Amino acid sequence: MCGLSLTPAAIAGALFDFSLRPCQTQAIDAVTGGRDTLAVLPTGSGKSAIYQVAGLSIGGLTLVVSPLIALQRDQIRSLSGRHYGTRNTIRAELLNSSLKAHERKDTLTRLARGDLDFLFIGPEQLTNSETWAAVRTGAREVGLFVVDEAHLVSEWGQEFRPEYLRLAGAVAELGRPTVLALTATASPPVQADITRRLGMESSEVVVADFDRPNISLAMRQTQPSKPEAQAVDDLCVDVLIEHETPALIYALTHARCESLADRLRLDAYRVAPYHAGLSAGARADVQDKFFSGKLDAVVATSAFGLGIDKADVRTVVHAGVPASIDDYYQEIGRAGRDGEPAAAVLVHDPRTIRIPRILAARAHLGEATLHSVVDAIENAGGDIALAELVRAAGAPAHAVDRVVNELAELGMVKLAGSGHHRVVEPQRHLPPPARLTEQLMAVDQRRQAVLASRLNAAREYAESTRCRRAELLAYFGENYDPPCNNCDNDRMARSKTEPPTRATHRPSFTGGTPVRHGLWGEGLLLSRDDHELLVYFDSVGYKHLTATALTSGILRRL
Repeated sequence: MCGLSLTPAAIAGALFDFSLRPCQTQAIDAVTGGRDTLAVLPTGSGKSAIYQVAGLSIGGLTLVVSPLIALQRDQIRSLSGRHYGTRNTIRAELLNSSLKAHERKDTLTRLARGDLDFLFIGPEQLTNSETWAAVRTGAREVGLFVVDEAHLVSEWGQEFRPEYLRLAGAVAELGRPTVLALTATASPPVQADITRRLGMESSEVVVADFDRPNISLAMRQTQPSKPEAQAVDDLCVDVLIEHETPALIYALTHARCESLADRLRLDAYRVAPYHAGLSAGARADVQDKFFSGKLDAVVATSAFGLGIDKADVRTVVHAGVPASIDDYYQEIGRAGRDGEPAAAVLVHDPRTIRIPRILAARAHLGEATLHSVVDAIENAGGDIALAELVRAAGAPAHAVDRVVNELAELGMVKLAGSGHHRVVEPQRHLPPPARLTEQLMAVDQRRQAVLASRLNAAREYAESTRCRRAELLAYFGENYDPPCNNCDNDRMARSKTEPPTRATHRPSFTGGTPVRHGLWGEGLLLSRDDHELLVYFDSVGYKHLTATALTSGILRRL
């Protein structure tokens, strides 16, 4: 079967009975033209249609790496058996850890025969030697390699998945098919990180408008006279009383999820907590009840939401400033997907900032860990199994895995094998252990600086008196002329004075301009207004600068 006899528009019409949107067409044209493509499109804008249409147009096997089993199953149900053209029927299967032995065997057999158009795999399958051998030797070559939820490949996200670092190597092993990366949220620095880590050279980047005008934005400050947890919980209850349900409330820790859910039950809300500390069955039960309308609200950590597409969520509340604006934007984007009015309210207590700061500090590897791993590699005198390296270093497996991945990024080691049989292959002429540790420490310090800057940007958003929509979109490199008249700051300004007028001109030194700072080096100007600039620097992350940085010459255009 081959989709080449039909145009992408014809395939889309046959599959979905609708016309492609401009952003979908742009991404599909790039992919079918053989260009690696990153598409940053909001949930509900048809990201899956891009790889479905493009994959059938290209022909061959479309391999989709997706982190969520539920989403994989949804896509299989949506695709399998669909018809397009005169005699073409789509054949789709999945391979993940949830399959029974006979189901796995049947899929591998179909893969070997070339009986599949789409194969959905979990990221853990990239290190499964049986799966990978079947993909590489199957009767149909991989024509399109799709990375869903591509922000997981970026080290700057809370949801960073180390197994996603194998993706670039996997693409190379398959003979370098065209790569399509998809995500709903990625700021310009994260976009650059995704394309770099996936080896997407000279890639096309398609970014839809980040603005969600139907979502009102607001911040509510707690009463400092109350204990921190009580102050946050009480105000979250007040906010929920003032707004409509269904609602999602994001808390910073498992314990906060449980306590806030208990507090809301006292006010007769049907509510349940959701976090990674619950069993898989308990989490699935909460999701099912929320989707079926049996719950008014879910109090969750960021574990709840990836792939969640409940259209009628009316309110999203954050019980504390999250770790970054990336996380905040993605989470508030779960409100109002039906296009109807919705609300996003950030409950801010400055005392809670320590929680995401502590969580970010856990990503810090520490000099002792770096020394122990580097010394163990040096003492091995050659290739060493990852499991043996963990024992020799005397460090946690996740920390050793992080260090090894960093060394691979620096070109100091190669990784071979898969699963529990991964082998670390040191390259010849490694620097002395002390020098190698210094390099790793520099990488770790830069990561800590960027993570701290992301948290600071989120705090500055919470405490800003500017139009919140303009502030939020500036982070993603979009210029927005305030007021939006749908945020608390604009409503406050309107009640005190005459409504502010929109800017009559846009400065020539605009977002997206590469710059160099006298102290922090190269960066990317994300946004500018009459008062301040937001710049992302490779060395230190996000910085708010006054406009005088331009006139003084400390910040120059590259």
